[in-house]
Amino acid sequence: MKIMDLFSKRKNLMLRKMIIVSLFISIVPTVITGLGSYLYASSVVETEVNKANYQILKSASDNVDKKLQTIQINLLQILNSPYFLTDYSVDLKVDQIDFFGKVYKILGAFQNTNKDLRELAIYIRDIAYVSPTSGTIRPDGLNRSVRDKFDREMKENYRLRWLNETFPVTPNTDTGRGVTLVNKFPLGSNDPIGLVIASVDASQFRETIGDSTVYKGQYMFVVSESGKLVTTTSDELQPSNFYESILQAGEGKSKYNFNWKGTSYLVTSITSNYSHWKYIDVIPVKELNAKSRGIAFMTMGIVFFFILVSVGGSFFGSRKIYRPVERLLASIRSDSGAEIDSDEMGFVHRNWLELKHTASQLKNELSHQLPIIRESFVLQLLQGQFAHYSNKQLGELLKRYQLPDQAEFAVLSVAFDMDEAHEGKFRDSDKELMLFSMKNIIDEFIPQSGWLGVTVNVFNDSMVSWLWNVPETPGADKEEPDFFAFAENMRNMLSNYLHLPVTVGLSGVGYETKEVPRLYRQAMFALESRIITGRNKVLQEEGSLVSDSSYPVELEQHFENSLKLGNQEEAERMLNDFMETVRRQARSPEGVLLYYNQLLAATMRTAYSLKVEPKQLFEQYDPYTHLRKLKSIEEINLWFLTALVSPIITSVQGNRYGEYERMVMTAVSYIHDNYHRDLSLEECADYCGVSTFQISKWFKKIMQTVFIDYLTEYRIEKAKQILAETDLPVSEIALLVGYQRQNFMRVFKKQVGTTPGQYRESVKT
Repeated sequence: MKIMDLFSKRKNLMLRKMIIVSLFISIVPTVITGLGSYLYASSVVETEVNKANYQILKSASDNVDKKLQTIQINLLQILNSPYFLTDYSVDLKVDQIDFFGKVYKILGAFQNTNKDLRELAIYIRDIAYVSPTSGTIRPDGLNRSVRDKFDREMKENYRLRWLNETFPVTPNTDTGRGVTLVNKFPLGSNDPIGLVIASVDASQFRETIGDSTVYKGQYMFVVSESGKLVTTTSDELQPSNFYESILQAGEGKSKYNFNWKGTSYLVTSITSNYSHWKYIDVIPVKELNAKSRGIAFMTMGIVFFFILVSVGGSFFGSRKIYRPVERLLASIRSDSGAEIDSDEMGFVHRNWLELKHTASQLKNELSHQLPIIRESFVLQLLQGQFAHYSNKQLGELLKRYQLPDQAEFAVLSVAFDMDEAHEGKFRDSDKELMLFSMKNIIDEFIPQSGWLGVTVNVFNDSMVSWLWNVPETPGADKEEPDFFAFAENMRNMLSNYLHLPVTVGLSGVGYETKEVPRLYRQAMFALESRIITGRNKVLQEEGSLVSDSSYPVELEQHFENSLKLGNQEEAERMLNDFMETVRRQARSPEGVLLYYNQLLAATMRTAYSLKVEPKQLFEQYDPYTHLRKLKSIEEINLWFLTALVSPIITSVQGNRYGEYERMVMTAVSYIHDNYHRDLSLEECADYCGVSTFQISKWFKKIMQTVFIDYLTEYRIEKAKQILAETDLPVSEIALLVGYQRQNFMRVFKKQVGTTPGQYRESVKT
């Protein structure tokens, strides 16, 4: 199947849906997994970068804080020395030059040991500004703004603090960025006379922070608590509002994204616990994402590979799964001839509904026919037709027709006798209606009485009911009286309804299905004994009419087969054997009558199967009534031969004579078409599909001649026709009619009396 056919034609919709669904199920999770993996990897990279940046910022903060703390501690140690606490006042009052010299020396030594200091000075208000770097400057030599700043700081209420600025004391002093530690002098005085100033250049912080950038465009900067820039690792300064915007965007955050003029940055910040400065690292997001591109390309490659595998697997897997559906559809189309005009499942569903409807109809028909089939089986079972079956075979049949294999069995035979005065409810012509009514009454009465059973109609205008019950104790005979009571109640009900004498024959009790034929014979014998014991009662067979020997079922079956085959001689022989058996086993005239009644029923059943109507055999009289009027076994046997066997055999043979006549006509037609060949009886028999014996026998009987004589006469007639109508040589004519020349001359002269040449001359003259 071409892949494009799935999308260009209105067919295989189910396969198309299966492929689409499987593609969706396989591709979507793959894409989601790939995208999730990429995002997770990117997130991990970003997290790791943040962690690394945090560690770098923490390290830079710790180093700067350590530097500032060192300067502050060392400076406090100097200011806490005896000279700067008390001794300085004497020198300052007595000899200022000596004071400035000592201060200059102490500050110079301190600055030499602290290389990070840009400026270390002491400012005495209205006296001088002393610094190892700038020297001694009188107040009027200082920048006015710086001097004013110093004076304001002296008025501020603090002992010491860091300022985010430097103080260019003279116009020539460097004005670069930095921070300054301002201490009141003397330390701890409520009325300070000056300030001790220690300035650190911003470049010292940049060196302390170090170059820890990894990404292009990444840099770090430090801002004071007031928001002023302290230092940065960038060579290019950003506008002041850039730093202010970053601080505003990240207020209260340690990690966040920041956009500035179309560029997105990943910002990480920490705040120093000592100086309260903010250390901020800025990385362009596009540079950060560049590290994830390799992951993206690898993820895309893996996703694309799995998508290709999913597409191929979806197509071929769906196609393989679809094959049983395709075979099912092909099977449905071959049976129904219908074309698929919608989704396959809709097509299958419609056909399934049709099949279900058909099955329902068949089930309903079978449910109506099942009782008839079941009754037919029971009738054959009663008559001993399954005597040669094994227990397993019989058990399967019983299970199929929902009949018991072991229970407490009894058989009842029921018959009515017409009142000669016609005082009953029905007349002779109503026999079928009467039998139908009796069967319905019995079928309703059986379950009402707590029994189970099947009622069938036998051929002598009587009904037979096979009853059973599963007793609590198998083999117990205490339930036998119940059968008799049931039979009596049923007889009374039927007699009251028909207004006719009704007699019931009751068998003994059996416990296995194989005993049912014996029970049936007992019930029938008991019913037929009403001739002697009287009618309109329940009769039980007591073994007085027949011996313990069983009914000759095999003779009956052979007799039936002889009738079906149209074999008069064999049928007569089986009938005579039956007569001898009856003569040996019957103990009374009534016993003889019972045997022949059953044989009469079997004979009528065979006649019915051969489509021989009862009217053809008995005209208007009742055969069972006539049978009772016969006086001896010989008369009964003779009546069977004349009234039953001969008419049935004649009908069978008549039907078969037509078949044989058609066979012979087929052979004649074959001779007419093939007389010019070397034709044989065997070839003709094969053509007709019969044996040479049969075709030879029936050819002679119907055509009044044997096969070879008919073939010879037909060939000679054809030769005479050709001799008269043509001038062909005799040798050619011989070949045309299937002879060699010499054989033809001999046969022709024998049949006609003259040679072929003489015959031609006589015809043409």
